[in-house]
Amino acid sequence: MDFLRMVEVFPPLFSRKKEEHIDFEHSLERFIDDARNVRAYADVLLVADVKNTNLLKFSTLEAAALLKERLRARVAPVLVARDFNRPQFLSSILTGMSLELDYLMFAWGDAHPPAVQATNVRDFRSLAEAIRGAALLRSRARAGTGFLAPVNVEGLARPGEVARARERLRAGVDLLLAQPPTTDTEVLDRHAKLLKGARLMGRVLLNVFPFRGPKDVRECETYFGWRLPESLHRAAEKGERSLIDAEREVIAALRDHGFPGVYLNTRGIPTIAERLLS
Repeated sequence: MDFLRMVEVFPPLFSRKKEEHIDFEHSLERFIDDARNVRAYADVLLVADVKNTNLLKFSTLEAAALLKERLRARVAPVLVARDFNRPQFLSSILTGMSLELDYLMFAWGDAHPPAVQATNVRDFRSLAEAIRGAALLRSRARAGTGFLAPVNVEGLARPGEVARARERLRAGVDLLLAQPPTTDTEVLDRHAKLLKGARLMGRVLLNVFPFRGPKDVRECETYFGWRLPESLHRAAEKGERSLIDAEREVIAALRDHGFPGVYLNTRGIPTIAERLLS
């Protein structure tokens, strides 16, 4: 496959409120239907970890296995290293490989704010250390599961971020998924230059992220801590259609730049994949 389309879907989510009924059957069927609607536009379905602490999420491993079984899809569940202690993390890796999942995506995980009454696990000193443990299990099991991890593409202007990306690749990662998003062709040129300078071009999927308008752009900057370009703010003032057109231009130009594929966030609305990838 010369150009990989990796499309995010959210696992089933449930309220933490005690008075609200949990309907597994309805939630799982809706999850499968949503994924089925974008199946034609995705080579791999990435089952995201959702950071909203007001919600309970279905296991990403189980959700990915369900898509693989029901849709015959290639899948990549996200596992957050600091949500597990060391034995739990490695057991999850074994589970994913035993289910013959195509990829496992490893993330480090944000610090929980005090208000959510949750604690990050600190069994690993870095994401690369967690990946090395997973790679050892992959070797012992002779499994064909691919590994994915994030990269801060804007940070590649700094030697420390380049070293971090290369360390994750040496640890056993096959592809890096970029953040923050590549919002237009001007940003694409800058990201391509950074990746070429770091000699990482063939190992990174740039990220396309559907913004909805000026307010949404500002809120994403605050929530994710991104510094988004002025060109995006100008496009947002023209409306969502202008934003979608800019993102479609990025996707069309990725092949010409020599990228191995694209990583599409859907923000819980999988039908955006048709608008961007058709």
